[in-house]
Amino acid sequence: MTELYDSLSVLYGSLPSGTDSEWKLVLRSVLYGDELLANEASCYGAQQKERNLGKRKDYARRHGNGDRVTEFSAITVAKPREGDRRYVSAGARLPVAPESREVLPVQVSTEEVDWAISLLAEFPAEPAADQPGDGVAMLLDPERVRQARENTGRGGIGAETTVLFVSDTHLGYENRAETGSGKTVSWINEINSRDTIRRIRTIAMDRDVDAVIHTGDVLDHEVDAVTLDAAESSLRDLALCDIPVYCILGTHDHNAAVPYYSNSVDGIAWMKDQVRNEYLTELSASPTSVAGGPLDAYGISAENVGIDDVGTYESLGWRPAEIAFGAASPGPNVLCLHDGVTPYRDSSTADLDLDELLAQSRVSFDCVLVGDEHRPRDDDFETGYSFETTDGTPVLYTGPAARVGPAYRDHDAFVTEVTVSAEGVAWTRLSV
Repeated sequence: MTELYDSLSVLYGSLPSGTDSEWKLVLRSVLYGDELLANEASCYGAQQKERNLGKRKDYARRHGNGDRVTEFSAITVAKPREGDRRYVSAGARLPVAPESREVLPVQVSTEEVDWAISLLAEFPAEPAADQPGDGVAMLLDPERVRQARENTGRGGIGAETTVLFVSDTHLGYENRAETGSGKTVSWINEINSRDTIRRIRTIAMDRDVDAVIHTGDVLDHEVDAVTLDAAESSLRDLALCDIPVYCILGTHDHNAAVPYYSNSVDGIAWMKDQVRNEYLTELSASPTSVAGGPLDAYGISAENVGIDDVGTYESLGWRPAEIAFGAASPGPNVLCLHDGVTPYRDSSTADLDLDELLAQSRVSFDCVLVGDEHRPRDDDFETGYSFETTDGTPVLYTGPAARVGPAYRDHDAFVTEVTVSAEGVAWTRLSV
């Protein structure tokens, strides 16, 4: 909280006389409160005084030169843009927008003000602080932010994001024929993980989607290096085509961290490499902008255990009350899960009461994408993969992308193309 407030204060104090007057107003609104602050939102200055236990001056003394913070550990900062350096004091750093990774500008023309506002709107309404806030989801006036995003082509009414929704690829599944571990289908010899991931890559490219979202069980519990090399090649191809891949973990991904078969490798170590290479992006309870567009994606991995926590402790599951979703942007939002949820399952077999999760969430989701299930509800392949929650939120399963369930003896595996906009959600199933 202190670092963001202090770095924005440096920016505001550096504005030259020629910068657009609305840019001055929007920064003043964020820092000190003014007409562009959202209703019931609290400006950063008030939050700094009311929510942090410590004083800004004490923090600046410990982590700076006494006047301002110079050592940043909680937010990303960078040198001013080359054209802005003459306005900012030597050595000062300015905040970097968390989604687009662009440093905030100082000198802003009238033609650039919408772009600048859209960058500032990426920052949370209530940055992390020692005391919780009151749950306001947006800091700036939502209508002004929507207008800015629309004018800059970054979102707004009518903007669409199309993703290829993939789940349960179970890379390495065919190894079960040799390891004898886990149930297999009788047609296991027809399953080829390398072909599966290549087909998904080809579908994503042919359909020219904005991104791929994978809702868990990327890997089976025993996966070999040859299969992972093929998967990495496909992920690299997607990255070269500017099609990012987002994911959460499933239970089999967890198990892949401790292989038993002599030809298997540590699957979680491989997934960490893909994240470092930026071929995969892990979703979390904080929003992730999908392909830099208006859609934000959230994700909760199976048992609420993400990539970095696999193997560090044994989870016993999670409850909706344990999840605090980060504040959303003005665009639509999608939630990704890898759990058996009600009302798809009855309460005796479900892992999660989805209505309870949505009711306690501060974020209003436009759609929920769920993995884990290997058959449609009531074996209904026409309508059994979608339903609505009590509040009307559409929920989609996409089934396994490989024919790993008994229900697929006479049915193709498939992925789902999902288009999300402010006007609603549409989807189409595509055979793998």
